[in-house]
Amino acid sequence: MTNDDPISRSIAIDGPTASGKSVVGRALAERLRLGFFDTGMMYRACTLAVLRAAVDPNTESAVTELVRALDLDVRWPDPTDPRIVIANVDVTADLRTLEIEEHVSLVSRIEDVRHELVRRQRAIATREPVVMVGRDIGTRVLPEARTKVFLDASTETRARRRYGDERERGLSTTFEEVLEATRRRDELDNTGHRALRREQAAEGALIIDTDDVDADGVVERCVEAYLASNAPR
Repeated sequence: MTNDDPISRSIAIDGPTASGKSVVGRALAERLRLGFFDTGMMYRACTLAVLRAAVDPNTESAVTELVRALDLDVRWPDPTDPRIVIANVDVTADLRTLEIEEHVSLVSRIEDVRHELVRRQRAIATREPVVMVGRDIGTRVLPEARTKVFLDASTETRARRRYGDERERGLSTTFEEVLEATRRRDELDNTGHRALRREQAAEGALIIDTDDVDADGVVERCVEAYLASNAPR
């Protein structure tokens, strides 16, 4: 893969839920003038399609069949504002509901679904360099990415972030409920095949604990790593 290939100029960001991937990834995309892509939105779109089709998310074969046939794409009217499209309909605004939050891990833990979406995510990254965030990005989706980052944080810190997000969206959840949901999400995501802990990070990844570092500080470290990776040797 040459330096002119979009994937070799991309950034892969991994980490558990609410570790700061989307905030950091969007800011990085803006700083480096790259497209931003949160792969979690693709899994949410598949979950939305499963729920709308009244398919049992616990029935792996039915979910996989639906996902493989799904007319799903990502478009960028603005580099930092990806829009998720199903059958030419923008569904981005429908992907942050509690119902989807409760079911997305049931869909994303299906190995055949992940295999299909990895294929699609790699295809998207061949269009242009991107800052791609999610799970297994550096280890499986874009192992050739120019810079690989793994963001980590304690369960309590991640729950506080999610709680703040939900309060901003007007949801009447308690911190204790969000903390329990975060723990449950971690358990569902921990299939043994996904890079969720720092020891599972991609080889050569920059590992950043975001508990005590603000988003601006994390972005600066990532920018430095990205620019250094292209420095003359």
